[in-house]
Amino acid sequence: MIVACPYCGNNAKFITSKEFYGKDYGTNLYSCRPCDAYVGTHGRSKTPLGTLANRSLREMRKRTHASFDPLWKSRRMSRSEAYQWISEVMQLPPEKAHIGMFNEKQCFELLKHIRNLSLVHF
Repeated sequence: MIVACPYCGNNAKFITSKEFYGKDYGTNLYSCRPCDAYVGTHGRSKTPLGTLANRSLREMRKRTHASFDPLWKSRRMSRSEAYQWISEVMQLPPEKAHIGMFNEKQCFELLKHIRNLSLVHF
């Protein structure tokens, strides 16, 4: 699988977590070192968990997950319902309704929707 860096356009290098972190976490990564952009994979597969992200986008995605995950972890809705909700409010097909695929603007938009949902009492 070829994964291009969205920042420079070069092909990201496919490496193991041991090569990247110095410790084996049982996963692989696609990395563009010059752009400090990377994305992990599903286990040891070559399937990326999302798109390559630089430091700023990685931090934004973490912040967004920290706000989103309690929606389903608290059992306010099921995990599948929560991702269906993302698909609806973000007007995205289900296969694109994942924070790991979002850019910073999409993360900000989802955070706004989460804040609005938090104002609604179930």
